[in-house]
Amino acid sequence: MSEYFSNFSFKNLGDSIANAAHRTQDKLSNAVANVNLNDPQTRLSFKTRTRYLKETLGAVDEISKLPPQYILLEKKSDALEKACKRMLLVTQTFEVEGYDYPPNLPESFSDWWSGSKEGWFGSAKQDKETESKIQDDGSSKDPLLPRSFAQAIAKASHECAEAYHLAQRSEKKQLEEDEDDVNLVETFNTLSTCYRNIDEGKDEMDKSIAHEFNDKLEHLLNRDFKKIHVLRNKVENSRLKFDTMRYEMKLKEKEENESTVNPIQEHSDTKGQIPANTSDKEEERPSPTEPAETEYVAQAEDSKKEPMVQNPEDNKLLERLEDEFVSNTSEAVETMSSMVEGSEILSLMKLFQNLQLVYHRQCVQEMEASLKTLNDIEN
Repeated sequence: MSEYFSNFSFKNLGDSIANAAHRTQDKLSNAVANVNLNDPQTRLSFKTRTRYLKETLGAVDEISKLPPQYILLEKKSDALEKACKRMLLVTQTFEVEGYDYPPNLPESFSDWWSGSKEGWFGSAKQDKETESKIQDDGSSKDPLLPRSFAQAIAKASHECAEAYHLAQRSEKKQLEEDEDDVNLVETFNTLSTCYRNIDEGKDEMDKSIAHEFNDKLEHLLNRDFKKIHVLRNKVENSRLKFDTMRYEMKLKEKEENESTVNPIQEHSDTKGQIPANTSDKEEERPSPTEPAETEYVAQAEDSKKEPMVQNPEDNKLLERLEDEFVSNTSEAVETMSSMVEGSEILSLMKLFQNLQLVYHRQCVQEMEASLKTLNDIEN
């Protein structure tokens, strides 16, 4: 045990951690150095991420509201995607061989022992005959795993007919054939043929559902619904950028207003001061500067009422972000509306039901034909 830790050293471990930290710091420094902070788009990107964090923490109140139609379509789209995933999870069972006939341990052990015994003690000729029999009765080459319940019944009926027929031929004395024995062999063969055809029809239905229904439904989830998620992310990102830019412009306007109001307040305070050595007559006598002062203050108040002239570049950027936000929202609404309309989902459900109907009709036809044959045997 000591051999494994003979080369271990805390110093080496500390050096490795220090080297990793230095490499990480160098990569981060290079990444920051390559960032152009003078670029408006770069600054907006950083501020957008900061705003997203604040919105996540609930520290922001002014958030642009999306249209009610958009919010409703989001809920419908999410519900429809969840329903499609749930449906696909169930219908993928048709791709699993033997889903309607779980492994039967006693039957599987019996078939394995019979097959192994023939393989151990049988000849090559017997092996070929056995393989041809298995293929003739419609079962798979591996007798241990029937691919369906119908195939298991067909295989069992075929083996019963073979066993009963061999029992007849093994008699030493050829007696006059009994009508009941002939009828039983034909009865088992009739059942075997019926369920062999049903098994083939079921296998065709399973393949059709797997290739036509499941593949289309999976393609719908991986293509259309992913496209909807991409469009919704674009809407969210454009809204964040628009709200961030609008907040920054309001913040600039507030700072400019405060910087304009402070000089006016200082000027009014200075004019309002009265010298101590001024006589009462001078106080009563109107000052010739009062009209000018009143006009100055009135102009300042009027300037506060007028909107501040913003940077033209900021205005253009805000308008562009607003147009992008509206355009992305419209595109997402159009795509989600076409999806939740349900026409494509309806066509898939009709396809699924049609494939099931074709199979069950074949089952009914095979059952009716076999029952008619059994009635003829009885009569």
